Amino acid sequence: MKSAHSFAGIRWRVINPIVIAIALAGSLLTVAESSAAVIVEDSIDANFVALGQWYENDVRPGGTAAIVSVSGTGGTLENNAPLPQGAARLTTGFDNNHKAEVGVADSYGTAGNILNNSFNLGYSFYKVDVPGGNTFAAPSIKLTFSNPLTTQNGGDGFVTLVYEPYLNGNSPVATGDWTDVQIDLTSGLFWQTGGFGQTFDQTKLLTLSDWLTEFDPDFLDAQMLLLSVGVGSFNQGQDGYFDNVSLAFQTIGATTFDKTYDFEVASTAVPEPGSLGLLGIGLLGLGLARLRFTKSAI
Repeated sequence: MKSAHSFAGIRWRVINPIVIAIALAGSLLTVAESSAAVIVEDSIDANFVALGQWYENDVRPGGTAAIVSVSGTGGTLENNAPLPQGAARLTTGFDNNHKAEVGVADSYGTAGNILNNSFNLGYSFYKVDVPGGNTFAAPSIKLTFSNPLTTQNGGDGFVTLVYEPYLNGNSPVATGDWTDVQIDLTSGLFWQTGGFGQTFDQTKLLTLSDWLTEFDPDFLDAQMLLLSVGVGSFNQGQDGYFDNVSLAFQTIGATTFDKTYDFEVASTAVPEPGSLGLLGIGLLGLGLARLRFTKSAI
């Protein structure tokens, strides 16, 4: 993924080649019809593996990302957790280069199709009070878009929109309890990393509806590549949890995307109904195989 940062007048970008590969294939991606689904995630892959699987899209030395259990921790971390008994945890040390960000790529669709009045994005986060840590930082949620044709024609067709809690009225960010965030087309302010006719600017805060008209028209045809949650660089001393990440929208043509991600450690994760069905089929197959083996042995 591409991210942009500024410090002492310096700006740089980090581009994940895996996401670029997805961008090149973006025109082939279509949104699959689906009903509302709660997806239990019990692992975060080190690298991109497949669409729909969370992975470490930008975890740098000094940053950590893991799925942990909050059972037994007590207090609000456990008792107010939106989806017990687990959550994803992100940490950074006391160095500006430390960063922890995870994301999920999927067949979302283009900005012009998915950013409409049906669009809803949400997540819950918990910020630990770390002595000496940045009091404004917290797990932020991001949307990454790409239009390879724009880049091929000499433009910058790659951008990430970043929602940060402290820029949305939570400043400094509250610690010691879960905070629920709900975003739609006209609520929630994002800054952007530069692209589609815009330069990197963390002070220019607009809603998704406003960005639709602020970016070049090519943005309407940009594929959404990645939904990610992270603690960025220059945010020292962070210890944050997140869970209950949800994304729902209906595209032109009435195709629906509606998923909620529940992060659980493998020992407590409950298989989804589809997985249970596959497990049953697998056990049935093993039973039939055993029966055939028994008959042949008689």
